Amino acid sequence: MPKEKPLAVLDSEQASSYIGVAKTEVVQSRVTGRLSGLIPPPFIRIGKRVRYRIEDLDEWLKTQPAFKTLAEQEAAKITT
Repeated sequence: MPKEKPLAVLDSEQASSYIGVAKTEVVQSRVTGRLSGLIPPPFIRIGKRVRYRIEDLDEWLKTQPAFKTLAEQEAAKITT
């Protein structure tokens, strides 16, 4: 039995679940250019539909800052 190939693109709801933010934030980020204070992942249009490439979402997640402690996160806010 052939293995089912995963979706290459996700809609806004699927993308929001994939990256762990609210759908309204993802939708709003296309207007504001910010997602939780950060540059949002790129999106594409297929006709009238907005879609997010899984590879773009993965890359966006990889570029987000990661911290070991809240103190480290707070220190990063001060220096940026």
